[in-house]
Amino acid sequence: MIRRQVIVTPNFNEMIIQKISNVDDYYYDVFMAISESLTGFSVNELQSTGLAETYYTHILHQIEAVTFTEFLNISKDILENSTTQNQLNNAISSDILANPATQDIANSIITLWYLGTWEGAYVNDLSYKEGLVWNVMQAHPPGAKQPGFKSWGVKPVNSNS
Repeated sequence: MIRRQVIVTPNFNEMIIQKISNVDDYYYDVFMAISESLTGFSVNELQSTGLAETYYTHILHQIEAVTFTEFLNISKDILENSTTQNQLNNAISSDILANPATQDIANSIITLWYLGTWEGAYVNDLSYKEGLVWNVMQAHPPGAKQPGFKSWGVKPVNSNS
């Protein structure tokens, strides 16, 4: 009787996800750095949402890991080769936003940070509350974070009245 040993290996996409899902690796750092450049918010501000790791792992499970890794490698090259903010902005415009292969991912990342949604669905309850759009609007998310006791008595910022 011959015994055969069956070796089960995860599919290629799962192997890549396992490789880059560690939030302590440089891919996570690249994700945060490119998110900073795409959103205009600092890495500290993005991390203060409490969603940085959640968004990183969410993207890993929403798109092909190979595609996401390629996007991060392109982003890493741009970040490393740009010496000025203007050069960085131009490289992002020409190499990411003008490239159909990376444009959709970049737009989805921007939407994720600003609205807390991926393909129209909220990632979780916190993603609605912590969307960057509320900071830009100098507002609070209705039904989630109230402005605070007696806030109705304070004149709004930039009010002409």
